[in-house]
Amino acid sequence: MNEHIRQILLTLQELLDAHRELIQHANEKTEAIRTENVEAVSLITSRERKSVQRIVDLEQTRLLQVGRYTVEQGLRNMRSLKMEKLIQMVYHAEQKLELQQMWRELSAAIKTLQDVNTFNQQLIRMNLDYLQFTQDLLLGAPEDEVTYHRAVQGMNVQRASRYNLKT
Repeated sequence: MNEHIRQILLTLQELLDAHRELIQHANEKTEAIRTENVEAVSLITSRERKSVQRIVDLEQTRLLQVGRYTVEQGLRNMRSLKMEKLIQMVYHAEQKLELQQMWRELSAAIKTLQDVNTFNQQLIRMNLDYLQFTQDLLLGAPEDEVTYHRAVQGMNVQRASRYNLKT
């Protein structure tokens, strides 16, 4: 087996493991959001940052290894070669099949991670909407502030605005 392809496969396996770890963190975060455990969400988010940094490093390693393989094959300027193109370039059937299988597994893990993260974002938005609704019930709707402005003027009450979302 070509040494560069073997190294690429090992790096893809590490990427797959790191993505599975992120999926596990995301599932833990889902449960923490459901139980409204802010401390757990914060702890999990910090672990996620470490995993994401590991993925960034592994992706840099993978790009370097792909670059070495393309140079070995006599191709130039192929730094940003996509995995599909690399798989097409590999001549040995066994290596090609291994790369295809690993790439399918990694793609599936990435898709699963995206789905879980989207679900978590929706849960967080629902929780924030619920908190805003509760605040409106307790303090009155924002449009009521104009009506009762004089009554609360001396109390120096500042109403919290809608939550900020990064889009």
